[in-house]
Amino acid sequence: MKKLLIATLLGLAAAGAQVQAKTLLVYYSFTGNIEKAADAVKDQTPTDVLRIQPAQKGLNYAANNYSLGSDLVDQIRSKPNDAFSYLAIDPVNVDFSKYDTVIIGTPLWWSNMAAPMQTFLFHNGKAMAGKKIGLIVSSASSGISGVERDAKRLIPEGNFTKSLWIRSYQVSSAPKMVSEWLKANDLAFK
Repeated sequence: MKKLLIATLLGLAAAGAQVQAKTLLVYYSFTGNIEKAADAVKDQTPTDVLRIQPAQKGLNYAANNYSLGSDLVDQIRSKPNDAFSYLAIDPVNVDFSKYDTVIIGTPLWWSNMAAPMQTFLFHNGKAMAGKKIGLIVSSASSGISGVERDAKRLIPEGNFTKSLWIRSYQVSSAPKMVSEWLKANDLAFK
């Protein structure tokens, strides 16, 4: 009887731990494409949400063929270990110990992760060690291997799932794509 009670309690504790698993969605969206994907994630799985914003407001990243974004990415590429290479973002405070999974949504800039998200990960990536990391990337047409490389550099001990690549022309299909991706990577909990 005692063994049965212990086994039952252990089973309940394991089930409770399963329910307690929490997901954090962190995203940066410039054109709104990633925001649409983030909305789809929020609609399909319970998640806490953190939107990353540059500290300096009103910058026109699209001006001069996106030269500002290119300059920011080049600055990071030239000195990836120097905190001064990274764009300032609005302050964020996250207790990563509350989360088992982190879903990161970011656009691609010049074959790399957008500078604001790189800043967030530069300062917080080590706290994500051992977490399940899902990556959602939007781009017009360029492949996302550079963004995946940036994520793995900035979260060196993350457990990465297969990434979701949403091209600009696919944004209207984002909810369906996100649903399939969440299920395929065991990230859907609703």
